[in-house]
Amino acid sequence: MNARRLAAVFLAVLGLAAAARAQGLSVSLAAGSFRASEQAYRGIYGSSVPFSGDIWLKLKGHFGLGAGFATLGDAGMAVPMGEDGAEYPVKLRRTSIPVVVFYQLDLKAVDVRLGAGLGAHRYVETWETVDLEFKGNKVSPRFFAAASVALFGRLSLFGSATYDTIPTGAGSPLVDEVNLGGFQVLGGILFRIF
Repeated sequence: MNARRLAAVFLAVLGLAAAARAQGLSVSLAAGSFRASEQAYRGIYGSSVPFSGDIWLKLKGHFGLGAGFATLGDAGMAVPMGEDGAEYPVKLRRTSIPVVVFYQLDLKAVDVRLGAGLGAHRYVETWETVDLEFKGNKVSPRFFAAASVALFGRLSLFGSATYDTIPTGAGSPLVDEVNLGGFQVLGGILFRIF
């Protein structure tokens, strides 16, 4: 399923949810830290700073839907095997469109969301000094926990922890299948529209 189909499915579900009289709509903006689950990725790029914007639609009861856009960019040095320590500057750009279902616990001034869904990911790795580029698209599972703490009015502090697995299907001398997924922890703000 490509990103356009995933977005179309989300819009259809969003329309059905609106017809079911949604109980709340909010928007969050956050940034934080990403730690890849694969050692080879961490060796080249280290930890990253992802940015995310999400829309949260709370339905009747405890369930809801969420969708968003996330991006991260990394720069690092690749050292190919058998080239006597030659280093090549590389850049990686990954964009993600997550669509999730969540269960919300309302604890006075704190809302906790636990959920899962899918992420449509696009990635491009560019070797800057040689004519090499690796890119692709992947739809994969996503799991998350998020919390918001009311500050004043419609504004809240927001935090989330997310795990994505993004197997690319491509191999390298270091790993059989490169996986661009991992854990990310984000913090930011959430604004409740209604």
